[in-house]
Amino acid sequence: MAKQKTLCIELTKLEATALMVMLDNEMENRFQYDGLDLNDWESLDLEAHKILSFHKFKTWYMENCGG
Repeated sequence: MAKQKTLCIELTKLEATALMVMLDNEMENRFQYDGLDLNDWESLDLEAHKILSFHKFKTWYMENCGG
């Protein structure tokens, strides 16, 4: 896999918390009510990227903002 460039952003704790609340809600709604449609295989890579990005941000948030 090719090395990808990283993007750095600066967030205050309040901004990070607001983003975490929004992402938590979005992921909960997406997977609690909608689920994944495995028949829509063309969008599975996008869903995988969403889950990985959410996991990475939530891990960072819990480590740096005390969740």
